[in-house]
Amino acid sequence: MINNIWILIGKKLNGEASPEELLELEQLLQQQGDTVMYPMDELEEIWKNDQQIAEDEKLLSKWAAFDAELDAVEEKEAEEAAQVIAVQTKKKKARIIKLGSLLAAACLMLGVFWFTRKETMVPGKSNEITAPKNGISKIQLPDGSRVWLNMGSKLTYNNDFGTEERKVSLVGEAFFDVVKDPQHPFVVTTTTISIRVLGTKFNVRSYNNDKTSEAALIRGKIELTVLKNPEKKIILNPSEKITVINNQELQLKSNTPAYKIAEETPLIALSRIHQAKKDTLPSEALWLENKLAFDAEDFENIAQKMERRYNVNIVFENEDIKKLRFTGKFEKESINKALLSLQKTAAFHYKIDTNQIVIY
Repeated sequence: MINNIWILIGKKLNGEASPEELLELEQLLQQQGDTVMYPMDELEEIWKNDQQIAEDEKLLSKWAAFDAELDAVEEKEAEEAAQVIAVQTKKKKARIIKLGSLLAAACLMLGVFWFTRKETMVPGKSNEITAPKNGISKIQLPDGSRVWLNMGSKLTYNNDFGTEERKVSLVGEAFFDVVKDPQHPFVVTTTTISIRVLGTKFNVRSYNNDKTSEAALIRGKIELTVLKNPEKKIILNPSEKITVINNQELQLKSNTPAYKIAEETPLIALSRIHQAKKDTLPSEALWLENKLAFDAEDFENIAQKMERRYNVNIVFENEDIKKLRFTGKFEKESINKALLSLQKTAAFHYKIDTNQIVIY
């Protein structure tokens, strides 16, 4: 009988038990009374934790493989750059020898004095990098940290970067691979959130016109602060993400009752990052592979992503259509093919006029 109980428990935990088997398991557990080794709810909790650990380990191994690919690309770029420099150096040597003799003669004749001028860093002066609208930019910061900027995103940092803190400002979306330096914490600030880290990998999405901002943690630990509520700090662990409503005041001015908004869209929502089996990266970071991915997102949010990807303007003539939810991924599809794919799973129409798209 004991063996039968464990067989049924195994089926229940794997989601393979039939209604009849679940009923039988419940009856057998009641018959056992206090002699069962573990209560059922504890067994389910242990099972869920083990499953989550396994998923996290798979995710981390995929990120490790992705890191290896990035490092290989960097090594190849460095080798190619070294080869180019070597060729250029050979060509310049002959010119330098010739130019040197001419300058020596000129100095003797004209009494010319050489001097060097050292550029001084002006405190507060900022460096600004903007990704092109149709491409991704990769940046290496002065501390060696690497940043990938999504299309049209902007990163800003001052010349005093790393003096006390390593502070950067972001508008848009970026993936950070931060070099560990406990003496100089790394801080990312957007218009809605601030993220403080020591050394980690995470994705941040915070566009000015989006309804939400999002931070997804891959490895390490980050401390997130919502700027409108700075006294509250949220710690994120690996494989967790947080979504923050950017401007709740605007939503409260709409026709939707305040209590309805609070129920449907909380100010802050904590969840797990999404990892599809066939994907090398979680959906939150698939843009690094030039893919547009979305997991149970509403049409309005997806439309904003499509506007940036395809450089179009999308207008909704029906508010209900904005709330339709989709899960999917686009890579090489045109905007027309992408909309046709979404149209297969939901009832809506659209018309395209050059860069203007109307959805109704």
